Amino acid sequence: MKIRVRGIEYHFETHQKVDELPSLVLLHGFLGSGKSFASLIPELKNFCNPVTIDLLGHGGTEGSEMHYRFAGKEQAADLVKLISEQLHSPLFIYGYSMGGRLALQIALQRPDLLQGLILESTTFGIENDQERQARQALDAQRADSISGNFNQFLDEWAEMPLFLSDQVSKAELAKIRKIQQKQNALWMSNSLLGFGTGNMPCFKEQLHHLSMPVQLIAGGKDQKFINLMSAMHHRMQSSQFSVFQNASHRVHLEQMEQIARTLKKFIQTHTLP
Repeated sequence: MKIRVRGIEYHFETHQKVDELPSLVLLHGFLGSGKSFASLIPELKNFCNPVTIDLLGHGGTEGSEMHYRFAGKEQAADLVKLISEQLHSPLFIYGYSMGGRLALQIALQRPDLLQGLILESTTFGIENDQERQARQALDAQRADSISGNFNQFLDEWAEMPLFLSDQVSKAELAKIRKIQQKQNALWMSNSLLGFGTGNMPCFKEQLHHLSMPVQLIAGGKDQKFINLMSAMHHRMQSSQFSVFQNASHRVHLEQMEQIARTLKKFIQTHTLP
């Protein structure tokens, strides 16, 4: 389904509408789309109404030639408007990696919209100024690489250690690559410049304000994000943290059955009548 939100045509899909079930909005990572969750959707339909949204410039959603349009506050405003106008309570939101950073901002800005938050392999932002500046430089370098030779960038991206896993099938990897190759290179470059991790505000000091239930997820082979999400867990009022030992960064693809069980328990426990 297409809908214009704040001047941008967004693509989102409600995969089923069962009145007695809560909705679960799924936000994908960088270079992905709503199709990134395709293999998980059948399991989710057993206990919720899955809704996938293609984020700004990704999949079937328009992008912008202006990288500042990709800023977190802009994208969060888009998603708040889309969710509040198109979806109804009870509502949960699930964000993976880049999508998790957006989901966190939405939860902090509009906690009234959500009954629960699920974050996978994500961060609250970079606290140290020098580290933030170094990440901004890296994001700019990657943006240049995308503009110069997108296919070569995708080859190098796929070989990053956090994406190397024997738990993802060749068929699933082929689906991921197909989604990535269909992206608009300019919009992917602008996504990094406008909403790379280095340009995201640090929300560490705001985490204790979140009173809604939160489920945190990380892969046991992804030590960087275990550390980040552990720090997040200790600052949140009502969170639980699950580490999936045989997974790396893309837990939702590497441990689908376990993820589905975790989400089912979390959503059914925290769905208000």
